Amino acid sequence: MKIMKSKILFYIAVGLAFLTVSCDSYLDKEPDDMQTIEGVFAKRSTTEQYLANAYAYLPEQYDAVCIVPPMYGWPFVPASDEAEWGAVRVYAFMQNGTLSASNPSLNFWTPLYRGIRETNVFLEHVGECKELEDGELEAWTAEARYINVMCHYWLAMIYGPIVLVKNEIIDVNSTIYRERDSWEDCVKWICDELEAVAYELPPTQGDTYKGKPTRGAALAYRSRLLLYTASPLFNGNAYFSSVKKKDGTALFPTTKDPEKWRVAANAAKNFIDMCEDGSLPHQLLTGSDEENAKGKTYKRVFIEAWNSELIDAEFPRANNTYYVYLLEQGPAPNGDRFLNGHATNCATQFQVDAYAMENGRYPITGYNNDGSPVIDEESGYTESGFSTFTVPTFDLDYKGFTSEMFNMYKNREPRFYASIFYNEGVWPNTVTDKPVYINKYGTDGSNSSDYNRTGYLITKFVHPGSTLNPYNLNFERSWSNFRYAEILLNYVEAKIELGELDDEVLGYWNAVRNRGGVPDIETVYPDVKSDQNLARDLIHRERQVEFAFENIRWFDANRWKIATETNHGKTYGMNVNISSKNALRSEYYQRTAFETRVFLERQYLQPIPQTAIMKNPDLKQNPGYPDIAR
Repeated sequence: MKIMKSKILFYIAVGLAFLTVSCDSYLDKEPDDMQTIEGVFAKRSTTEQYLANAYAYLPEQYDAVCIVPPMYGWPFVPASDEAEWGAVRVYAFMQNGTLSASNPSLNFWTPLYRGIRETNVFLEHVGECKELEDGELEAWTAEARYINVMCHYWLAMIYGPIVLVKNEIIDVNSTIYRERDSWEDCVKWICDELEAVAYELPPTQGDTYKGKPTRGAALAYRSRLLLYTASPLFNGNAYFSSVKKKDGTALFPTTKDPEKWRVAANAAKNFIDMCEDGSLPHQLLTGSDEENAKGKTYKRVFIEAWNSELIDAEFPRANNTYYVYLLEQGPAPNGDRFLNGHATNCATQFQVDAYAMENGRYPITGYNNDGSPVIDEESGYTESGFSTFTVPTFDLDYKGFTSEMFNMYKNREPRFYASIFYNEGVWPNTVTDKPVYINKYGTDGSNSSDYNRTGYLITKFVHPGSTLNPYNLNFERSWSNFRYAEILLNYVEAKIELGELDDEVLGYWNAVRNRGGVPDIETVYPDVKSDQNLARDLIHRERQVEFAFENIRWFDANRWKIATETNHGKTYGMNVNISSKNALRSEYYQRTAFETRVFLERQYLQPIPQTAIMKNPDLKQNPGYPDIAR
C-alpha cells in the first residue's frame, strides 16, 4: 500500500516524513492509548499530518497497473472486458474466477475500515488542537467526514451491504460481533452523509489544495451510488435473496422498485442544475466542430490538468518516475524508439468493436458462436482488406497521419483514434512519425517480461507533446476519478429507464456525443425515443466508449448484470504471435483468442476476507463464496 495519497499536492510536501514513522504508532493503537494521541493533536503540524494519513486510505484510482499488492492496486480496468495488462498481477484472480475469501488477493475490506477508524479518531480529537488557524477546524472536520463516508462508499460498491461504523472508534484488530447492515440502510446513510458533508465542503479548492474534496465530488458520488442501487444488481436481484440477518431480515432488496430510477434521475439533475446556475463550477469541456471532429476536444479532457470537466481528480505530479511509468512508459510499445516501453496497457477487441463509425452507427451488433462479429451493414464497416486513409496523430498540431492500414480502423469515430493504438499506426506523441509494428516480430513488438497481448495499446492518457527517447514529460496532468460527462449520462440513463427520453434529455446526451465528434443519437437511430430497449442498449454503448479505461466499465457491467456474459469466455485481440515477420498481413489481422476468462455470478461482489469473518463471527459471507469454518 502506498504511504501517501498523491492527489493532495500540499500533503505530498508535509506528509511523508510523518507517515514513515506514524503507521506503526497509530494504526494499531487501542482507542484508550491517549498519551500518543494527545501529543499528536497538541500541535497543528501533527494534526494536519494525521489527516494526511487518513487520506492515504482512499484508493488511488489511477494505479490501474496494480503494482502494489495486496490493496491499493486498482484492478477494475484490466479485470473488465475492455482491457488486458501484459504483466500478470493480482487482478488475474478476478479474470479466472479464483478469487476467494481465504485468498483475497485484493483485500479492500481491512484498509478501508482502517481509514474509517483513523478519521473517527481525528474527528474526536481535532477540536483539542489550539493552534488551528481561522476556519481550519471546520474545513478539516469536513474533509475527515468526507474520507470517512467515502471509505464506506467504496466498501459498499465492492462488497454490497457492509457494517456501518459511522462515527464509532472500533479497534480493527479485536474480535467484534456486528452483523452487516442492509443494503438499503447502507445506501441511505452514505447518501445522506454525502449530501450533508457536501455543504460543509467548498465548491472549489485553491491551487495549493487541488485534489482535496469539494462539494461537487460529494454530490457526484452520491449520484453514482443512487444509479447503482437503482440498477438490476441491487434492485430485486433474486440471487441475493438467501442472505439474511439472524432475525430473518434480508440484507439485499428482494423486490424491484422502479422509482429508484426517479431518485437517481433527480440526484443527477440537481447536480446539473447547480452547474447551470453557477453554484458548482463544472461543465463539459467543449471545442469547435473541427476540434471535436479530430478528437482534440475529447483528448484535452485527459491531458489538461484540473480542467472544468473534472469533479474529482488526483495525481497532479509531473516528471515523476511512477507517473511516467503509468501514463507514458507503461502503454508505450517496446523498442528503442520508445526507450523500451512496456506495452502492457492493452485494449481488447471487444472494446475496439464498441466504438462507433464516424457516421455515429455502431458497427458490431453481436457475435456468433465462433467469436466472429455480426456487422451492421448500414454502418459502412468492414474488416477485410487495406486502404489508404488519414487519421489524427495527436501530435501537438493534430495534423493527421496518412498511410495504408487495415480497413477495420477506417472511418471510426474520433474517440477511437484518441484512445486506441493499433498495428501500423503512428504513436500519438513526438517519438516518431513512422508506423509502429507491435506484433511478435515487429520492431516494437514484445520482450521476455512485458508484452502486448491483444494487438492494441491504450493511448487515451498519453500526452501528444511527451516523448520517451529523449525524456520530455513535463506536462502536468490530473487523473479523472469523476467528471461531468458521467453526471450527464447518469441522468440520461435514469430517464431512459423511466421511459422519459424527451428533448431535454437528448440534449444532454448529444452534448457528450457531439463533443466526441459523433452525430446526434436520434439522427443516427430515429427510433431511440420510442424504443426503450434500443435506448437502453445505446446508452450502455455510449458509456462503454465515453468512459473507456476510467474504472467505470467494471461497475457498469456489474450493476447491469451483464458481466457473466461480457467478462466470461474467450477474450479476443489480433494475432500478435504471427509465425514470421513476413506473415504480418496474412496472419496478424485475424480475431484471435488470447485467453479464456471466468466470471461467475458470485463475482458481482467481492468475497469478504476470511480474516475479517474470523474477527467478526456475525459477518455473513457474500453468496457463492463458501463460508469457511470459523
